[in-house]
Amino acid sequence: MRQVRPDEWRRSRELRLAALKDPVSSVAFVRTYEEEAAFADEVWQQRASGVGAQQFVAEDENGVWAGSLVMLVEPDESLSIVGVYLRPEVRGTGLAEKLFGVALEWVWERVDRVQLWVHEGNPRAQAFYARLGFTRTGKTMAFPLDETQNEYEMVLVRP
Repeated sequence: MRQVRPDEWRRSRELRLAALKDPVSSVAFVRTYEEEAAFADEVWQQRASGVGAQQFVAEDENGVWAGSLVMLVEPDESLSIVGVYLRPEVRGTGLAEKLFGVALEWVWERVDRVQLWVHEGNPRAQAFYARLGFTRTGKTMAFPLDETQNEYEMVLVRP
């Protein structure tokens, strides 16, 4: 588990595009594969730069990126967890908890609260976040890819 380096933008792009092809992406991400596959290299380089966001990656013993989590720095300097993804073969192995552990260490050095949004049709993610201590705030928003669906805001406060 570690932070992504700027020179790893190609690997970051590969993992993100794999995530967007995954069947669960329809309720996990607010962009489509087609949209992001069309991004110029400069977009991917900016994403990996660590400016405005920090990506954390879970790398296996063979150097394969098994999953990632992106921490977005909001305009008000608060932090939001976005873009959580684990490859199907590592789901349910405890890797997500370890990835969140590393990311939350980084968060607690900066702020006392972190938020995320989770789709109403993603009960597995909701249960996982609740196990980590995230709670719903009561705020909802329309899901950007289908405004007839909702997302719930969840927060975690530093213990």
